[in-house]
Amino acid sequence: MKKILVGFLCAITMMFAAVPAFASETSRTLISPNITATTLKSPTMQYTLKINCKNVDLGALKIVEMKEQIMVPLRMTAEALGFTVTWDEEKRAVHMDSGTMQTDLTLGEDNYFAYTSRAIGMTAPQRLGMAPIIIKGSIYVPLDFFKILVTDPNCVSIKGSIISISTGLTKRDEIPSPLVNYSTLDEARKAIEFTFAVPTILPDGYQMKDIIVINNKLVEIFYLKGDSRIIYRTAKGHSDISGDYNVYDKVKTVTVGNTPITVKGKSDSINLATWTKDGASFSLSLDQAVNERALSTIIRSIK
Repeated sequence: MKKILVGFLCAITMMFAAVPAFASETSRTLISPNITATTLKSPTMQYTLKINCKNVDLGALKIVEMKEQIMVPLRMTAEALGFTVTWDEEKRAVHMDSGTMQTDLTLGEDNYFAYTSRAIGMTAPQRLGMAPIIIKGSIYVPLDFFKILVTDPNCVSIKGSIISISTGLTKRDEIPSPLVNYSTLDEARKAIEFTFAVPTILPDGYQMKDIIVINNKLVEIFYLKGDSRIIYRTAKGHSDISGDYNVYDKVKTVTVGNTPITVKGKSDSINLATWTKDGASFSLSLDQAVNERALSTIIRSIK
């Protein structure tokens, strides 16, 4: 990744205000501090995203347009570029780190910058006309943000329906994709930097589908039953690694064994659980909500 930095600063002090930005699952109208009432615009064509000439699988997510800005899903795009993405619920902020470059984004704040992991320089903060915003549970950012993050104004190109982001690597120095699929848990355990455990009991009908290791640090496992998914994630550290930015009606803490679990959902139904234990972070994201008893059974089975 190029390290051309604009506007070097010797001292970096970041202060973030917790500015809410909400997305309704039943409405296409989004509210943020910078947008009184903005309607999501479907682009005339469905874009394909390529990073370093490789297609990025966005799943059910779509690239959209808002206020004449092309908006892309932050987590999937950043992880494909080799960044680890963590979420701070209290600050409503995202931290991203590639080991070389870092950045911090706050929902509702049109303020974009990047700084080196050794904190020796920072790009000049820029406004792009759209703040980070949640659309149906996923954070979206302007495509031009990645010009700042990669520190190359020419790294983004659009040709027809194909959006490309390049980090300037040639075939000679190209690094492997940060997202690697594995066929078995044993293969994934050999690739990851720590020994991880997985659920051994799930609701009836769910089958393990995909095992993905991100940056040799984070494990993401998909369990499917028809169109319903359970996504299990684990990594070293103590942070929210779920990638789920929905605003839930109910948030509370329950205890499974001796471990406090943060659960989110509606009423007594749970769609997301996050926790830390023994130096590792965990998350369970469930399309079909479960009750506390079912969640406890899943978590107790992780071994």
